[in-house]
Amino acid sequence: MMLSLNPTAEMSMILESTQPATGWYLSGCLAADAPVTTVPMARLPFIIGRDFACDLTLVSRSVSKRHAEILHTMGAVFVSDLNSTNGTYVNGLRISHPTPVGEYDLIRFADIELQLNRETQASNDGTVVSDVSDHFGKISRMMEVIGKQRMKIYYQPIVAGADAKPFGYEALVRTDVPGLESPLALFAEAEELGLEQRLSAMCRELAMKTIQQARIPGVLFLNTHPHEALDDAMVASLKQLLQEYGPRQIVLEVHEKAVGDINLFRQFKVKLNALGIGLAFDDFGVGQSRLLEIVSVRPDYIKFDRSLVKDLGQPTAMHAGLVASLHHHAAELGIATLAEGLESPEAIAACREIGFGFHQGFAFGKPEPLD
Repeated sequence: MMLSLNPTAEMSMILESTQPATGWYLSGCLAADAPVTTVPMARLPFIIGRDFACDLTLVSRSVSKRHAEILHTMGAVFVSDLNSTNGTYVNGLRISHPTPVGEYDLIRFADIELQLNRETQASNDGTVVSDVSDHFGKISRMMEVIGKQRMKIYYQPIVAGADAKPFGYEALVRTDVPGLESPLALFAEAEELGLEQRLSAMCRELAMKTIQQARIPGVLFLNTHPHEALDDAMVASLKQLLQEYGPRQIVLEVHEKAVGDINLFRQFKVKLNALGIGLAFDDFGVGQSRLLEIVSVRPDYIKFDRSLVKDLGQPTAMHAGLVASLHHHAAELGIATLAEGLESPEAIAACREIGFGFHQGFAFGKPEPLD
């Protein structure tokens, strides 16, 4: 979470330092249809605004003449809004005091968003070592996804019971931006740019908005990224989704990597359930070292990973007993079980025999957009 300074601290830190920026630069689209541009900041303070006298001129009527400044003081870089009309935002949050920023942070000046970056200082002879072109390309691609929302949500069916009754959908993101078509590649690149949490939150909002507008019934399973904190801010964001887009039964999927203190995780579940939101433990059985500890929190659902269930019913499946034992333990705790990644009739039959209550996989439907 970005920290804001109080007015006293603000006065002590805004010293109008003119120290060199040592490789700091802004990158992004300076207009709606403009290509990605890199703007070096040769010295700080660096003034951004609509006025041509500014260090960076943004040609947008939403941007104030002197909109904001980026300054360097006490060994840190800060962005400060200059009483602009439409505000300055850091990683989506409007700022009211000088706010510390770092590499990969997104700074929005009214309707124009740029990313703060820094060249890497490497050799002893003062040479700046930086693969700017590669980094620039990644920023350009991610700006297409996040800045221009060039992404779409696909929904994969989840069915219940032996009769495969429609129950809900898992929301999965897709983009046609070259090189990022795979969700794994998309989030890997987002991680490199420090944008994985923002992308994940945007996916949840778009998934909720799209399915509500389509008026398709069913429980909506929403994913989280392992780097996202399972805290009050997450709970508040989900509450806001329900308030903004209307009633919908939601289940939030989390992975072991996102679980820190087990007692805080238990409190997180209580807060979700108080909003009518379910909690699912995702990818169950994939190398987790804390299975029993996390299961003790009693999530509402456990999603058994496809690696555990996809070969069930085959002569080569040597772990059917293990899956049955894990399922029995979850059922004893009153946790609903879901087998994902099912493709063959043999695997489906084996999962039904074990007693799984919910099923997901290509056998029941591939991820598809709603339009």
